[in-house]
Amino acid sequence: MVSRKGTIRERERESANEQETSSKRAKLSEATAPANPAPTHAYNQKVVFQKLTNPDTNPAGEVFIVGAGDCGQLGLGADVSSATKLKKLTYFEDKKIVSIAVGGLHNVVLSEDGKLFSWGCNDQMALGRSGEETEPAPVSGLEDIKIVQIACGDSISAALSEDGHVYAWGTFRNKNGIFGFRSDIDVQATPFRIPELSKITSIHAGADHLVAFTIDRKIYTWGCGESGQLGRFIMARKEKERSLTPTQLEFKPNKRQIATPSSLSHFPKKSDAGITYQSQFVGVSCTGNGTYLIHENGVIFALGLNNYGQLGVGDTDEHLIPVPLSPVVEYANKESGGAVDTVEIISISGSFHHTVALDKNGRVFTFGRNDDGQLGTGDNAESLSSPNMLPEPKNVIQVSANGAFTLAVTQDTEFNGNNLWLWGYGEMGQLANGGEDESIPTQIELKGRHVYLGRCGGQHTLLLLKPKE
Repeated sequence: MVSRKGTIRERERESANEQETSSKRAKLSEATAPANPAPTHAYNQKVVFQKLTNPDTNPAGEVFIVGAGDCGQLGLGADVSSATKLKKLTYFEDKKIVSIAVGGLHNVVLSEDGKLFSWGCNDQMALGRSGEETEPAPVSGLEDIKIVQIACGDSISAALSEDGHVYAWGTFRNKNGIFGFRSDIDVQATPFRIPELSKITSIHAGADHLVAFTIDRKIYTWGCGESGQLGRFIMARKEKERSLTPTQLEFKPNKRQIATPSSLSHFPKKSDAGITYQSQFVGVSCTGNGTYLIHENGVIFALGLNNYGQLGVGDTDEHLIPVPLSPVVEYANKESGGAVDTVEIISISGSFHHTVALDKNGRVFTFGRNDDGQLGTGDNAESLSSPNMLPEPKNVIQVSANGAFTLAVTQDTEFNGNNLWLWGYGEMGQLANGGEDESIPTQIELKGRHVYLGRCGGQHTLLLLKPKE
């Protein structure tokens, strides 16, 4: 069995506030884009869930990977421990893969017919199967279940079925090591249906917590809540039982809570008209130790670890209670001489210590830790607690962040078909540039190949590419 011990870059766990043990790489799962609002009409349940729970509506593509493989996460066999150039996983040539998910040291992919395949580090059963870890293989126990969405955390994996049920496996970790999977299960070896959940339309993973969103817009959280990412206070004497049980998030903003604090001047106060105790959220997103709640009027609430300003709220305080961020912000656009610029955030992804956000106009914003250039600002001198807009790339349709690097996929092919950009820490090859760091977004040469999806792992990158014509 591949072990994660001894594979960690020491700098990634300097901070006393990092939620890691000394044997764990600084990493997190990718955050998914906010879910679309649930329809109010009554449809056949199976059709509804198929429509709502498949956000990555991509044609089948080819799977490529690059970066560190010391724990088998490249899927290229036990003899391949690193790759600085993109490598194709030929195992998937006849599998018709349509979606991909990445944890710190493992990967799960979804085929067109709803089947799952996994590979990478399995010391805490994040693969949902036994057997060879350094090469892809089917996840166990889901043969008769069609899966439509997947999410990966640090040592946890989750899948959503077409009928709205959640299956999970692996374990959650805290600062002391293994925290548990359920109150009576430390590590779950194969997919386990979560009994508290039904009619789920999307599933999201942080490093060590999961968030589920229901068809009637309820939010359930569970896992490790050390940094407040579960959105609820849990007494120490029943911490494990209550943390590991999916529980509805009861937070409902009122007029006072929706008001933006004066100290957060970079987020202007949004009108509180129509905000009541009955108003609802329409989506969620996760970063490493953070959770974002997307309100129906456009306001985003953030909570969780913030020691490097990675929540983007203008401070470095830990927030156990959701803090409102308006996705419509005033931004001093340098290109227009400092004029007010309207920004509406539609997608958020993040690692333990840095975050990337995407607005509806395809612009990228970064904030948080920057000592490896992961914010793309051209230097690595300081952290940023407020969003910073990057001049490049433009026309972005997807972002991902993990470890100490960041990824963006653009919409068009104006750059000779190469629509992948990467930046940040690259010494392990995860930037597909030969093993160099990049402090600004750098376009990756793909020889005209088009990227459908890109996901960042702890120190590797997984891609779904359009097949060659």
